[in-house]
Amino acid sequence: MDLMLLMAASFVVGNVQTQTFGEPVLVHEWSILEFDWPTVEQREESVQNESYIPERSIIAGIKTYKGDVYVSIPRWFWTSGQPVTLAKIVEVDGQVKFRPYPNWAAQKQGNCQALQYVWSMEIDPNTGLMYVIDSGRVGMKLDLCPAKIVVYDLKTDQQVQLYELPDEVVSRSRNFLNDLVLDYVDGQVRYAYITDANDGYLVGFDFQTGKAYKMEHSSMKVENINDSVMEIVNYLYNFPVPIDGIAMSPDFQYVYYSVLGGYDLFQVPTSALRNYSTLEYKVRNVGKKVSQSDGMIHGTKHLYYGALSLNAVYYWDVKRDIEQQELAIDKVKLTTQVKLVQDEKKMQWPDTFALDENGWLWFVSNRLQIVKSPKKFIVPKDPHMRIWKVYVNETGYLHEASSRTTRRFDTNANVKKSSVIKENLIDKEMVTKNEL
Repeated sequence: MDLMLLMAASFVVGNVQTQTFGEPVLVHEWSILEFDWPTVEQREESVQNESYIPERSIIAGIKTYKGDVYVSIPRWFWTSGQPVTLAKIVEVDGQVKFRPYPNWAAQKQGNCQALQYVWSMEIDPNTGLMYVIDSGRVGMKLDLCPAKIVVYDLKTDQQVQLYELPDEVVSRSRNFLNDLVLDYVDGQVRYAYITDANDGYLVGFDFQTGKAYKMEHSSMKVENINDSVMEIVNYLYNFPVPIDGIAMSPDFQYVYYSVLGGYDLFQVPTSALRNYSTLEYKVRNVGKKVSQSDGMIHGTKHLYYGALSLNAVYYWDVKRDIEQQELAIDKVKLTTQVKLVQDEKKMQWPDTFALDENGWLWFVSNRLQIVKSPKKFIVPKDPHMRIWKVYVNETGYLHEASSRTTRRFDTNANVKKSSVIKENLIDKEMVTKNEL
């Protein structure tokens, strides 16, 4: 289908509003993040003692749940001045602010029961649980706490679990836990797979046994030093960063990942990751992306990723390549890459992604390539942090995962068999339907 015709196709969600595929909506933009302080006096005191230095906070991760938007604010280059690392976006007296999530106490630097450094999180829409990865390090210098996974119940705003990751798996002094996906088995979250963008390997965690383990492969390292150089708006930047972005296929059969300092997209079966087995001969190079990328996400139809050197978001049309190449998913090559949105100025560094239950793809753009020198780009009338959403008519890989992966007992045949629900909720609600 012609791309222009594709982008002009309109859809009706429910019976309320007509949406257009591929049309970006700017939801928020900022040059400075303003937090929801308990009192004005506490804010002023924090500014005075420099526990809050406004220009040091930058949004990175994003997830949504039932209309609410959650973001991470990693304590990356500085050891102070960033009072909050995980927040919910709220409106207070007509002004958009960042409310510490779940509360101020959970942001306490130096308290190992609290959050120290959050880059990414994942929300399971089936349970309302948020899984947060915390590296335990601040400013890449203060190795304050062990790395951990913290689980919050978004329905009650309470912490329900904390899993500390052992030093022999996640180094307390070197790790850069960057992104994660959840793996459903028999109707529930069984595993998490986390990228370590410093040491260059995958961290696996089994929620049933409480076991943490690491998985290494040459594909998780920087491929070619020349590939780590990217040109963004006429400037060259070097990011020799290993494994970074990660995505889970909607059938929970494969994990996709790539290094930040490279173009190649890799695929590995979850059967290998679940068994803590060696990844030798299990990893497959799917093909080269149009650009280096940071975050990525798999929906029910497409694999989305940021094209950093192009200031754009692309998607891999997996279904089309399977049909045209007449190959199965474990052999198909990355060929059909479609530009979804692009903006040379306002979409610099499309960082992380989320898919909501209404068919919208959300993402953050934050000019991360120049974050080391905040004074150079913090201009009140020129925001550098933005939250976008784009209607794509599909939900995320976790949509209805509990029912799709539950094994149901067939009393007639006296055997167990998997019940896979293929319908997309969005498709069922649409008055008109067009295949993308």
